[in-house]
Amino acid sequence: MMPMSRSISHQSSSPPRESSIHHRGSIMGTHIFSRHTIWTVFVSLFVALGLGACSDVSNAPAPPTPLSPNAKLSNLTVSPGTIQPPVFSSDVTNYTVDVLTNITNVTVVAQAQNAGAIVQINGSTTTNLSVTLEAAGTTGSTTLVTIVVTALDGSQNTYVVAVRRAAPAGNNNLQNLTVSQGTLDPVFNASTQNYTVAVATNISTVTVAAQAQDAGATVSINGSPVTSQIVTLGDAGTSGSSTSVTIIVTAPNGTQKPYLVTVNRAAPGGNNNLQSLTVSQGSLDPAFTPSHLNYTVGVATNITSVAVTAQAQDAGASVNINGSSVTTLSVPLADAGTTGSSTLVTVVVTAPNNNQKTYLVTVNRAAPGGNNNLSGLVVSAGTLVPTFSASTTTYDVAAPNAPGTTTITATLSDPAATMTVNGSPTASGAPSVTIPLIVGQNSIPIVVTAPNNTQKTYIVRVTRAPAGSNNNLSGLSVSAGTLTPSFIASTTSYNVAAPNATASTTITATLADSTSSLTINGASAISGAPSANILLAVGINAIQVVVTAQNGDPKTYTVTVNRASSADNNLSGLSVSAGPLTPGFAQGTTSYAVNNVPNATTNTTVTATLSDPSTATMTINGSAATSGAAFGPISLNVGANPISIVVTAQDGTPKTYTVTVTVDQ
Repeated sequence: MMPMSRSISHQSSSPPRESSIHHRGSIMGTHIFSRHTIWTVFVSLFVALGLGACSDVSNAPAPPTPLSPNAKLSNLTVSPGTIQPPVFSSDVTNYTVDVLTNITNVTVVAQAQNAGAIVQINGSTTTNLSVTLEAAGTTGSTTLVTIVVTALDGSQNTYVVAVRRAAPAGNNNLQNLTVSQGTLDPVFNASTQNYTVAVATNISTVTVAAQAQDAGATVSINGSPVTSQIVTLGDAGTSGSSTSVTIIVTAPNGTQKPYLVTVNRAAPGGNNNLQSLTVSQGSLDPAFTPSHLNYTVGVATNITSVAVTAQAQDAGASVNINGSSVTTLSVPLADAGTTGSSTLVTVVVTAPNNNQKTYLVTVNRAAPGGNNNLSGLVVSAGTLVPTFSASTTTYDVAAPNAPGTTTITATLSDPAATMTVNGSPTASGAPSVTIPLIVGQNSIPIVVTAPNNTQKTYIVRVTRAPAGSNNNLSGLSVSAGTLTPSFIASTTSYNVAAPNATASTTITATLADSTSSLTINGASAISGAPSANILLAVGINAIQVVVTAQNGDPKTYTVTVNRASSADNNLSGLSVSAGPLTPGFAQGTTSYAVNNVPNATTNTTVTATLSDPSTATMTINGSAATSGAAFGPISLNVGANPISIVVTAQDGTPKTYTVTVTVDQ
């Protein structure tokens, strides 16, 4: 028999035989196989089954059954896997495909060359079929897939694919083996099946993880089909314990290999020493050493509690402070009373084997002190007289009328003392609440209470001055011009001559007393700073500067700014409809001629534009005219026709422009 990987030849030099497969009846109906068809299928199956077992038999020629040219495949694939021979040929009908043992089904895709041909895979009319493979067992298996192509003329060809599923592997080794605590002894090797692991007594569980070399193998840990498991260790008791962990690896072919891990848990230790002992206030006396059991700590009288922290040398030991299972405890201290107090703190360390050791800390709280002095005193309203001294208890302060309040900042000599300022509890070194001051003397008591309750009273007498009466200015200036007369505080009326071009002014007034207030032209102003712009009308502008003393008395300064009238009586433009001016218009030229006006021109208009239309006025030939507007018509006679334009400035000064229009004969 031929090897499985070779195709069966259908070429022969003998005359063509009857087609190996004949179609009887309708194509869409039931297919009836002829004797040749049955024979061809039988031979194909026989050859396919025998190829694997007879790989060394010589290549005997296949039955010379020529294929029907109308019932051939154009393509044949199997997934997963690769057909052998590796290149599909429509004239080769026998193929093999080798797949792994874990492959349970393959997809066969077959496409007919002729569009009208019908393809059946394992009896199903389809070009794509998922084929379930025979069980691999222990030696592997072969599954035959038959593809029958039926042409429109009824002729048939049969292709056979033998899918060979590999026998299951026998690899039952582990790839790796780890434990979460401790180290395997010896180091893991797939061929070594027994290991030990040593862990501390405080370790109660370990995680065992095992991975098989063969992805198709299975792993169980202590009977559970898992690759990682948390294993609870036996109680350490007083002498330690051993816990066995069994890992079974089952190869794909069912053979098994056991691995054994013995976890040895150490016996509990007997270390009941402290590693460290500290207190949050004061210092241990003597300095801490694990072998010394008794200590004292001195703290100030104002300390009401201390935090005690104790850390055992052995991580498996437990610590108890004053009956609480903690490593840090805030311990309230006994009241200091008048003579001080002592508070006992007990620290018990229990070793893993339950042996105990007790440490004692005695916290001595000092008796309250009698220091009721101040170490500093400051008054915001002014300066103390005399300069502060802890032994001096009475002080005077001269305060201005404003702002009419004060604060007192007193610093205690003993931080444990307490204090009130003007009856209100006040923190040392912090400003007191704001204290209102009346005009005249204000006595403010500062009472200091020592920790032993003895008291000392300091008195600060603040004398507030009456409100000021100064409503004078010390300076006055006007941006529009010079004051007349020159400024003196007692003179309240001033004149300022301003040119017409000055349309606004500012006034700068400086107060003689900074406690006074100021308004300029009715608006609040700042001493020594220019006021807001004040618009000036032509003529007299009376501006009032009002100074109000601290006691409310007002004083009014009046600045009269006389803005001059405009003297602008010029034209800025001039034109005549009858013809061009000679010479051309210029503001300083007042006489013009318009010559050679045609005889047919009987009238004209004159357009004159004022240089200052807001203040100046104008007449043309004695009649009022509008700046920039055509005036007329003005009748013209043959010969010279003088036209008079009179511009009158705001200050009454006139200016006359003359235009002589000459009409031809």
